[in-house]
Amino acid sequence: MGKFRDVTDEPHRGAIGDLRALQTPGLETFRKFTYGQLPGPPIWRLTGMQPTESGLGRATFAMPVTPWLEDSTGIYWGGLYALFADSPLAAAIWTTLPAGKILSTSELNLYYVRPMSRDTQNMVGRAKIVHSGSQVGLSSVDIMDQHGRTLAFGSSRCIISDFPVDPDQPFEPPDLGPENSPDPFLRAPPEFNLAQLKHFGDQVPIECQRATIEEGRTHPVWHFTGYRPREVEDGYCRATIPSSPWFSNGNIAIYGGLLAWAADFTMGASVYSTLPAGDIFATMDIHIRYTRPAALNDGDITLIARVRHRGRRLKVASCEITNNKGKRLAMATASALVITDGARQISQGIPPEDIIAHAAKDVSKHLLSRRQW
Repeated sequence: MGKFRDVTDEPHRGAIGDLRALQTPGLETFRKFTYGQLPGPPIWRLTGMQPTESGLGRATFAMPVTPWLEDSTGIYWGGLYALFADSPLAAAIWTTLPAGKILSTSELNLYYVRPMSRDTQNMVGRAKIVHSGSQVGLSSVDIMDQHGRTLAFGSSRCIISDFPVDPDQPFEPPDLGPENSPDPFLRAPPEFNLAQLKHFGDQVPIECQRATIEEGRTHPVWHFTGYRPREVEDGYCRATIPSSPWFSNGNIAIYGGLLAWAADFTMGASVYSTLPAGDIFATMDIHIRYTRPAALNDGDITLIARVRHRGRRLKVASCEITNNKGKRLAMATASALVITDGARQISQGIPPEDIIAHAAKDVSKHLLSRRQW
């Protein structure tokens, strides 16, 4: 499986440091992005996410759900919602700002409502402003599928800063990188089958995870991002991800939504390591706070996740993200629902999204019954 290169090993595509985006008020800038009058950043070129509509205090983005985003069992992990949501959440705030302003996400909260599946063709995120001040902005988002069904909802807090730019200076367009092949999201991913599904229900999770590391097995989404687990113990996972320019949202730092996705995957792995054979889990939410920017081309980023609560049905994990100098970039928490016999049901051919949706309904009924007299 080592014959497949990671997408992040390729030269990036898209605009980084395009000062023309700061020469006009945020709303005008995003309308230029929407109509192709300004080039999109690398993270858009990587994933296919793009703005489709903008107004004062609101922004709508779309993103295709491709096989690149799957693990090798065909499951789309919930952190993909966070990967996507950070863009419309930030854009909704940016549309209220004058020229010469930049913002960075300081907090992102996502609650997962419905799992994605191979029938989910794209995600649509509609974000709106909650508050836009001189230093802090708040926004909320609803994420839906192509049928208008809610997949997730969340909120964000962003820090607003000054970045004065001469509105009349004629800046040169940035280098957008090579154009000798389709953008990554448009290509066919390598095909893997990390776990033969007919035997999936018999595998002990931590043994499967350790074999994955030792034998160099991988997932499509890992080749898409360069993410790799490095060490797994009971309730513990250490992983790395490159500080690739592909992860830029237009500035010289890593896009916060990408770090949220990586944190979700690492926390999920720590939860999975505690389960017996036959069980799976579904992440229900993620909360991440960013403490400093993650610079591009600054070596590998390390993620360390630990399970903090080991309930029978609910487990809670945390994740600390640091740069190659050991400085903290972000802290995250997530809760996960344990689905007893879920892996065995997958082995029997039941779609993972059906298993997760059924388990979530059972939990909701249980919680409601406990509130009744």
